Formats: sequence, C-alpha cells, structure tokens
Amino acid sequence: MAIDEDQLAQQGRDTRQRLLQDIPWNRDLWHDLIERYHGAGLPHASLLLGNEGVGKRSFAFRLAKFLLCQSADKKQQVSVTTPCDRCHSCQLMDAGSHPDYFICDQEAKGKQIKVDAVRQLNEFFSKTPQISSCQVVQIYPIEALNINASNALLKTLEEPSGESYLLLIAERLGSVLPTIRSRTQRISFHPPNSQTALAWLAQRIENASPEDLSLALKQCSGGPLKAEAWLRQGLLPQDGVYVGLMQKWLAGQQQLQDVSKVLSKYELLDTINWWSGLSLDIIKMSMGASAQQISRPSQAQWIEQLAASAIKVKLLTLQKKLQEIAGQVVAGQGSFNSSLLLETLLLDWQQSFSSM
Repeated sequence: MAIDEDQLAQQGRDTRQRLLQDIPWNRDLWHDLIERYHGAGLPHASLLLGNEGVGKRSFAFRLAKFLLCQSADKKQQVSVTTPCDRCHSCQLMDAGSHPDYFICDQEAKGKQIKVDAVRQLNEFFSKTPQISSCQVVQIYPIEALNINASNALLKTLEEPSGESYLLLIAERLGSVLPTIRSRTQRISFHPPNSQTALAWLAQRIENASPEDLSLALKQCSGGPLKAEAWLRQGLLPQDGVYVGLMQKWLAGQQQLQDVSKVLSKYELLDTINWWSGLSLDIIKMSMGASAQQISRPSQAQWIEQLAASAIKVKLLTLQKKLQEIAGQVVAGQGSFNSSLLLETLLLDWQQSFSSM
C-alpha cells in the first residue's frame, strides 16, 4: 500500500495539536516551573514522573516550545508564561520541524531505546543551536533505555553542553537507573480528582455515559488522557470480554487453551494491566472495601465472592508479578512468548483461590 504523505503530515499536525492542548490539572505545576525559569532557572535535566495519561508528554512538548520560543519578552518579563505562537521558532515547532528540538523514543511500542539513538542525541548536543538560544531533547519512556543506552546518556547528564535541556519522561521510577535519577530533578505529575477528570472526559467524549467514563478512568489509574484513548479505541467492549472470560475460567467452565486463544488477540500489556486492576479490586474487597471503592462496582458481587476464597499471599504474589511484567513490557526488557505467558498467568489465577 502506498504511503499517503499528506495524510501522514496531517496526522503529525493532529498529534502536535493534542500535545499543545491545555491540561487544566497541570496548570499550577506549569506556573511553578515557569516561575523557576524566571528566577533561578531550570535544571539541565528534568525527570517528568507520573502515571500514564496525566499529560506528561503534552507538558514536555509545551515546555520545549516555551524554552525555544524567540520572543524578546520571554526572559525580560516574568508575566510571560507561554510561548508566543508567532515567532519563527514557534511556527517550526507547530510544523514539527524545529532543528533545535530532538525526540528520542521507541521505534515501536514495547521496544527498547538502543545506544545508537542516544549517540544521535549526543551528536545533536555537540552542535550549536541553529534557530533558538538553546536546545531541547525529550526522551520517552526513559525506562525503555537499555543498559548501553543508559550509560551513553550519563556523560551528557554529567557534562551538559551550552544551554541545553533534557526532558526525561517516566512512569515507573523504580525502572529508572539510580545513576540517572540522581542526576535529574524530579517533576511529579498527579492524576486530577475524579470530579475534574470526569468533567474533562465528558467534554472530550460526548456520547459516553457517566458509568463508562468512570470505568475508563478507574481502568486507566485515573489518567484522563489514557482514559480518553481507551474509550476512543473501543476498549470498553474488550473489558466485557475480559470479565466474561475470567468468570468462566475461574469457575472452571472454560478450557485453558480456549481462554488463552481469545486473550492472545489483544495487546499483552492491556491484558496484564486489566488483570492487575482485577487483582487489586479483589485485595481491596478482602480488606473490607465497599463496591464504590473498586474499579468495577458493577461486578462487586462476583469480586466479593472471589475475595472470600482468595489466598491472600498467592494473590499478592500474583499482583507483584503482574506489575513486574507490565514494567518489562513497557521497557521492552522481556522477550515474551505471549501464549505461554498467558497460560502460566491463568494457572496462577486459579491457584490464588482456595475453591479453584
């Protein structure tokens, strides 16, 4: 199939517009950071840390655009808190072709960022800025750096060249090497409260019911942007498939290979995250949580039954295992046989309940 370059260009413009959207729950964090810029200045390397879907990438792109903006008032007037959107630099950022902005990311979802990509980053920093007074590099996700890439990045973190900024984006602090954590200043992002998140989602997804919006948020750890993508990608029906499969599997009404075959059709990370949410709900209910305190209150009766027969030690071990696998998948650190892994985890599920 021929590549439609105009369509690809439009997709790029749409992506940049999404990155530039105003994220209301991050406004205070933005103003605090810009105040630091006008005062003591920003650090050479920042670690933007928070759950997926809270707006870290939007924040990083907007910050890069601000730092690269050529407005004469930007450094002289503390009242200037946003990029001007008019100068040549801002126009290049909007077009996706700024020569002083470099993005280092995965070639594909679940792949590692290898040392060659970091070498390109280091070569980029070895040159002088072409348009703006500084250079900005964004790396996402920092957890995906393999060991050689991480070591190659350390020199740049230790010996910054000129006026340059590194924006490192992460979702799992424990997966970031201590040597990188110690050389960056952390900027922590937090999900908004449920009222703010639901109101924002309702504006973005007009035809979704309040129940669907609430479920999406709970399934996405409170990250509104991730919840929006979850709904737009049609993953709500997928949730129903997961529930039906697990009810039959844990009741002994479905064969292992049949369940695994259906689950293999979905993204492995989606399944792992869904399982992690279910195990957390069971753990919560086993500790006395109400139906409204779990991610799927409509399934509270089933989850309560599971909680009553749960072997807590095994379920906690399974929860930890799921979280570790999710981290490895995101970072591209595991070469998994998906079918075998799914079957192993399904057996772990069965062994986590006394009546199974």
